[in-house]
Amino acid sequence: MNRAIFTFLLTVELGRGLAFATEFEPLNQAIASSLGTKKAFKKSFAFEGKPLDVFYSKDGAGKAAKFAFVQKGIYEPNCTHTWIVGVDAVSGKVDGVRVVEMSCPHAYPTKTESFLGQFKGKGFADAAKLKSDIAPIAKATGSAVLAIDAVRKSLVAASKLKGKL
Repeated sequence: MNRAIFTFLLTVELGRGLAFATEFEPLNQAIASSLGTKKAFKKSFAFEGKPLDVFYSKDGAGKAAKFAFVQKGIYEPNCTHTWIVGVDAVSGKVDGVRVVEMSCPHAYPTKTESFLGQFKGKGFADAAKLKSDIAPIAKATGSAVLAIDAVRKSLVAASKLKGKL
């Protein structure tokens, strides 16, 4: 095979693994908005075998008031997603989901309030049935499933952190 053709084909093939994300909201801004303050504390730990970062605000007594979980997902082969899942530390209920970035335009319909708003008020008791409770988005089903899993993980993690921070 001609070296130039081989180099071109190799470049094209390697390029398929790359996707450039569109940032919808800077991470630090999404965390601050979710917590309702710019004063945040951070804890990193292993959850379900993967690293998970949680930022949290404190109440007047020094206890965690709100959690902001940084959740990442990949729709194979290379569509990245990053969300901030806000959970009230006292009630354990979702108070909002913010989209930080997505690398595939087909996922964009999952960043709408009509989709993300379905998570508000969901708690740990709802975690196992989110897939059946949340209406997916046509033509963005994979990204919707990733968002559902991000919220589920956040609810389970919040229940484990309750009273510990």
